[in-house]
Amino acid sequence: MFQTDFTKEELKARRERVCGAIGDAVAIVQGADAQLGSSTFRQYNSFYYLCGVEVPHAYLAIDGRSAKTTLFLPPEAQIDRDHDGRVLSADDAAFAVASSGVDDVKGQDGLADTLQGVATLYTYLENGEGEMATPEATRDGYRKVQADPWDGRLNRGLHFAERVRSLHPGIDIRDLNPIVWDLRLIKSEREIELCRRAGELSAIGLCDAMRATRPGVMEYQLAGVLQYHYRAGGARCEAYSAIVGGGLNAFHGHYSINASELSDGDLVLVDCGPDYHYYSSDITRMWPVNGTYTLAQRALYGFVTEYHKALLGGIRPGRNYAEIEDEAREIMRSRLHEFDFASPVHASGAEWMFNFKSHLAHSVGMSVHDGRNHYEEPLRPGIVFAVDPQMKIEEERLYLRVEDTGVVTEDGFEVFTRDVPLELDDIEELMKEEGMLTSFPPVEKDADLRLKIED
Repeated sequence: MFQTDFTKEELKARRERVCGAIGDAVAIVQGADAQLGSSTFRQYNSFYYLCGVEVPHAYLAIDGRSAKTTLFLPPEAQIDRDHDGRVLSADDAAFAVASSGVDDVKGQDGLADTLQGVATLYTYLENGEGEMATPEATRDGYRKVQADPWDGRLNRGLHFAERVRSLHPGIDIRDLNPIVWDLRLIKSEREIELCRRAGELSAIGLCDAMRATRPGVMEYQLAGVLQYHYRAGGARCEAYSAIVGGGLNAFHGHYSINASELSDGDLVLVDCGPDYHYYSSDITRMWPVNGTYTLAQRALYGFVTEYHKALLGGIRPGRNYAEIEDEAREIMRSRLHEFDFASPVHASGAEWMFNFKSHLAHSVGMSVHDGRNHYEEPLRPGIVFAVDPQMKIEEERLYLRVEDTGVVTEDGFEVFTRDVPLELDDIEELMKEEGMLTSFPPVEKDADLRLKIED
């Protein structure tokens, strides 16, 4: 119930930075609630980031006035899970302090005393990031709850804030999210190691999915290949629901039903990454189901791939998002003549890419879409993000994407997912190899819940 990936000193330094940001206020971080059913408990990302404790219904108070941190835990009897040996609980405060490195450990009831006399409180005003969650995904889920006329309940963060206001009506409650997201933007050396390993597992899974692809394979079977390698490599699960879109399913970009059969002549888009010790990665490739790109596919996907390489080549510290995007756009404009697009409609996809503004896509870390984005300021070493140039052609319902994750270094960009081939010829060669999981059980086609796409 306590992590061993980070030293107590590193966790303490993070909390000290929170103290510096909140001044004379108090921050209270709410941990995740107990999992329903028999799911394995997973802590909220920011709670884990600040103390590494993996106990349900825990709270962390960081007092800016004294620079002290107190962990509030339930009694052992309320930790409803099987365990081996000692656990972190309010019943054994000395053990919990020694294990976590916080200044004090108390029962949950002790939180009421901490709130006495507090003028300004920083806390989360939305649900935390749990398993396979991102800040925007949790927000979207809450909007759906609010739109349901028979639901409308508060999220956990707002519920906690309202409970505090009911006890202390005059307290000034502020959002803690921006402060912690700022801290999470620049990764430490140990965080980079975890992100790197997540990228390596992404690459291992994707390469074997390529080897396992052939007409008649189901999308969910390729997703199973990815999941196998993530688990075998030490990840607890996926960082997000696997996207395996064959043919027109790829047009949806983030399609994740994964219930269709892969067809000869189509491309398949695969985008997934593991949750490795609370850190994630993001990768996308598209490859031919039958193992050979058509000439039309080569022109389209080849253009996106070269655009991707142009973006990667421009990343280094001190440069900003727009500068890199503008440079790559001009490079690819000058190379348009190299690509023999099958039709004017296909050629229009290049113009669509030139007008798209988010090819340097999103920050990556504990969430695959981390809270603070890298393009808000010039790049600095330690920023991890995904590069995913994409093309869309509405007339033919075509969508193409290439994606890698990496970190800004002192002089460039280290790609964590580099072990998956980019070049189209290399992908075709890899698909000829025998993979670990290339023999799937037969599927009852009549029972297939495949996606029906209207023309």
